[in-house]
Amino acid sequence: MIGKLFNNRYEIKEKLGSGGTSIVYRGLDTLLGRMVTIKILREEYASNEDFVRRFRREAQAVASLSHGNIVSVYDVGYEENMHYIVMEFVEGESLKEYIKRKGALEINEACNIITQILQGIQYAHEHGIIHRDIKPHNILLGVDGRAKVTDFGIAVGMSDVTMTYNTSSKILGSVHYISPEQVQGQAVTEKSDIYSVGVVFYEMLTGQMPFSGDAPISIAMQHVQGEVVQPHQLNPNIPMGLSYVVMRAMRKNPESRYESAQEMAEAIYAVWNGGSQAVRPFNAVSPSGEKRNAGYVGEKRAASHKENYEKDYDDYQEEDEDEEMYFRRRREEGGKNGVSAAGKRRTLNGGRIALLVLMALLALTIVWAAVRLIGYFGGDASTTMPYVVGYDQQDAVALLQEHGLQVNIIEKNSSDIPQGQVMSQSIDEGQAVSEGQVVDLTVSAGEPLVDVPSVLGYVERIAITTLNNLGLFTEISEEYSDEYAKGEVMAQDPQGGEQIAPGGTVALVISMGAEATPVAMPDLRGKTVNEARQLITDAGLFVQEVKYGESYDYDEGYVYDQSIAANSQTLTGEYVTLYVSQGPGPILKTGMFTYMLPIDGKSHEIVITSQDVYETTEVYNQTVHFGETIYIEIEYYNRSVVTVYMDGEPVYTENMQ
Repeated sequence: MIGKLFNNRYEIKEKLGSGGTSIVYRGLDTLLGRMVTIKILREEYASNEDFVRRFRREAQAVASLSHGNIVSVYDVGYEENMHYIVMEFVEGESLKEYIKRKGALEINEACNIITQILQGIQYAHEHGIIHRDIKPHNILLGVDGRAKVTDFGIAVGMSDVTMTYNTSSKILGSVHYISPEQVQGQAVTEKSDIYSVGVVFYEMLTGQMPFSGDAPISIAMQHVQGEVVQPHQLNPNIPMGLSYVVMRAMRKNPESRYESAQEMAEAIYAVWNGGSQAVRPFNAVSPSGEKRNAGYVGEKRAASHKENYEKDYDDYQEEDEDEEMYFRRRREEGGKNGVSAAGKRRTLNGGRIALLVLMALLALTIVWAAVRLIGYFGGDASTTMPYVVGYDQQDAVALLQEHGLQVNIIEKNSSDIPQGQVMSQSIDEGQAVSEGQVVDLTVSAGEPLVDVPSVLGYVERIAITTLNNLGLFTEISEEYSDEYAKGEVMAQDPQGGEQIAPGGTVALVISMGAEATPVAMPDLRGKTVNEARQLITDAGLFVQEVKYGESYDYDEGYVYDQSIAANSQTLTGEYVTLYVSQGPGPILKTGMFTYMLPIDGKSHEIVITSQDVYETTEVYNQTVHFGETIYIEIEYYNRSVVTVYMDGEPVYTENMQ
């Protein structure tokens, strides 16, 4: 596939990856001289006429979207039984890869990314396009920090195939991010995208999925029936307001979710900008690509969101009922003195919480005092606790054993403290201790090990970038391979799933393709480009370039020359340049041919053929007496090789120009 030219314009340069429905390549738009992404549908989808029809219609609709947070679609086409989409090339990585690498994102970063995603989704919704497959895999993070939503065309085109049950009760598609209505086969709306964005936001904030399971069907059904652990319960650093935004976006009833992606973005901004922690303002990206000040959501609307969410959040936590019904009941219960039942409940909740806090503090005080009393009056205190923080483990253990103490070692990773050095001790320096008492020492295990990802099948550049982003170095070697294409990683050490120290080296073996063997160069002249490509592929060769030029020997669109001479010996894996005619092509000519038979006293069967640039034609076939002269007029294109056969044997050849 490398070197293939689509539409005489888009040249495939390297394979970037593959998925369930398509294979993705980096390509070059030879007309505009810019890099592009070329996505080619797999063969099993190309044979589904209904799918192909919807795919082309929807992909062309998405091509009309122009927004700074949406990957642009430049072209859609079909060639050699392959449907392809040409898109903007984004230098960077997917949000899924980023989360895998970093875990839970910082609040500022997560809010920045999710609001960019929401802007792209809002723009698409305003233009009548529902994505239906929002997931981190479909969010690209550019090196400039901009988030771009991709895979609109395929996701919409295959929605009825991937987003519902099939006859075998198997759920296909992105079950971790699918909305409840998609699981149940109900109508999909803009709010289905909002649900999926909520799941993505959940994953960014917590570093984990809201639902998990062994089978796709069990995960999918949890979206319909399962309860979600709220984000701030998993990560205490998450403001409760943001946790509320996620939970509302993931409401199982679509009517209870945000009305639009824009409204969800405003809610995030209200909490993000109004929180107690210092945060940078949200620089929104407009459809033109320009950044706008955070105030774009409207200060009054943002303030309104913040006030409402902070006021209602405590009650929302306690009440297990539909949000809209609850707020409606609250309004109906409002008292004459302006204090609602919900307000009274909140007062009682506050008192209960304060009482619980006091009781917890009292219990901790009692435990602390008991420990101190045991330390001082335990009966057999024979020494005082020395200070060993900063000691090497061996020296610290020796010192404590000299004091008659037992030691329990607890290892903990640290990027700041050298491996083997004591980080903390469970008993304070100077405290009275008894002989035989156990002391816990927390000892540095050094920097945490890095999980090595599997990069098998990656092209060399992407593999190196992936490992470098984890702080790992690479060592490159090359070998021949019949399994892996040239330039792909065919082996690695350590292998994927193993751990290695930060800054370690991963040895990569890069495929040189199949080992070269001698092969005869096929004659490509007079063949169409597609026919020539097939002959080249069958011979184990590759097309390097297709050039166009003037030819009087071959019609427009036909190969008139090749960089490796026809029938010459070459090696598999070599690259061939094709020269294709742009016309004007062969010119029709007329010429007179004469031939005199020998005077041998015999009659002979005479056959005369004319071979021009197109074909060989029989122009004469008669029995002729000895000594006679044959005169015939021959029509031919460009030139002709005229051959005379006497009684079946060639006896004369003449070139006519």
